[in-house]
Amino acid sequence: MEYTFFSLTLINIPLVLSEFLCCLMLIGALTRKRPDKKRVAPAYIMYSLLLILPGDFFYLRGLFDSPLIQLVNMYLEVAACMLLLKAAYREPWNDAAVTASTVVFLFWQINDVDGFFLTDNYDLSVPGDLAAYMAVNCLLILALVGLAAWFISRKCLDEEYRNFLSGGRRFGFWRGVFFLLPAVRVTAVELVNERIMLNNSNPMVSLFLLLIVYGVLNYIFRCDMQTRRIQEQQMHLRQQELYIQNLESVQRDVRIFRHDFKNRMAGAALQADEGNLQAVQEFITEVTGEFERKVGEKIFQTAQLGNIRIAELKGLLAVKAAEMQRRDIPFRLEAAAPVTRIAIPAGELCRAAGILLDNAAEETEAFLREREADEKRRDETLSNREDPGKCSGIGVTALFCADETGVSILVKNPARSQVPLSRIWKEGYSTKGSGRGMGLTSYRQIVESYEHVSSMTYQEDGFFVQELKIGVKGG
Repeated sequence: MEYTFFSLTLINIPLVLSEFLCCLMLIGALTRKRPDKKRVAPAYIMYSLLLILPGDFFYLRGLFDSPLIQLVNMYLEVAACMLLLKAAYREPWNDAAVTASTVVFLFWQINDVDGFFLTDNYDLSVPGDLAAYMAVNCLLILALVGLAAWFISRKCLDEEYRNFLSGGRRFGFWRGVFFLLPAVRVTAVELVNERIMLNNSNPMVSLFLLLIVYGVLNYIFRCDMQTRRIQEQQMHLRQQELYIQNLESVQRDVRIFRHDFKNRMAGAALQADEGNLQAVQEFITEVTGEFERKVGEKIFQTAQLGNIRIAELKGLLAVKAAEMQRRDIPFRLEAAAPVTRIAIPAGELCRAAGILLDNAAEETEAFLREREADEKRRDETLSNREDPGKCSGIGVTALFCADETGVSILVKNPARSQVPLSRIWKEGYSTKGSGRGMGLTSYRQIVESYEHVSSMTYQEDGFFVQELKIGVKGG
């Protein structure tokens, strides 16, 4: 059977389709994301053209014997997988490059391992044998990749991998290692084919290399995960300390107010005996307002915080409330119903809520500074100028609503100007200057990692609002 460019293209179409499906399974297992269904078909066409056309050319020219051409072909597959990740999964380019290299490496290692199972001899020059070989190979590789995807999920390797991607510069070196994995594979195969090692046994060297890479990376990432868990536990202890300090502060304010109230009541009683009802009414109004300012708001916030029954989230809110109080940023927390369970990991929940609260606090602080500067320019004196933090509604509001359908978290803050909602999700974009803008990108990655999680962003009456909805898992 003589191969032509056309016949090779026909042969490669089902092979590339099986590889494409394998890539989808491995990407889903590693990232826990599902592709945009409308973008999958165009991504497959782009993926096929990038793999089939150069592959046909290299084969017909007899260039696949060159390790350099094998390396070029391998990274063409990486490029095709990157485009798939960008188009169908909307992954950032840097994460797409790392994930694509990992997926291509895993696919070819698993593809070589199937040599342990394909023990029959096929004459590929005979059309019938060629068709049988392709069918068996495609079905077998799909089954093996499916098993690998199950193993990744079973061993929680996807959690380690997502933590690795979110590690940023901390894993800069290891990102480079991941990107070089396809080159490592080509080098290992070349050494095997030259009988330098393992006596020309591709399946054996692939399995050996796969186990080495798994062992090294698993050890490193599990050590990092253990370190982060210790840090998180220490942070949670600190958060609980702040929560207790807040309760002690409320108790102390109540004792002080009680002492002052008893002394002032004596004067009010005397005025009442004298029949000065107006003075009594003024006293009641003054005392009520003072109580609300000094104690009532703290009691309200503590009661609302008590409805947050997730320890990690409660600690985070206590820390953010204390931090905003230190920065003179008004903060109001509302949780009318107890929030006991949320269908995403507590760490992911705290990351998402922390990003929203940090952004809201920064924008509110800038808003208050600008307004105070404007008032100074209008030559208003401190005595008759209204405190910028006391205006109705000016500050950060965090609202938690829980019911049988899930939990909704709404964070609202005043906006200095109209925010370009179409641009805020782009990596690196920020209204606060260069080198910022990673928070909302990470927030969006968290939202897109779960089918039952959604977000909504909008501006209304001069306020910027972010709403995070977490439904019941599987609902």
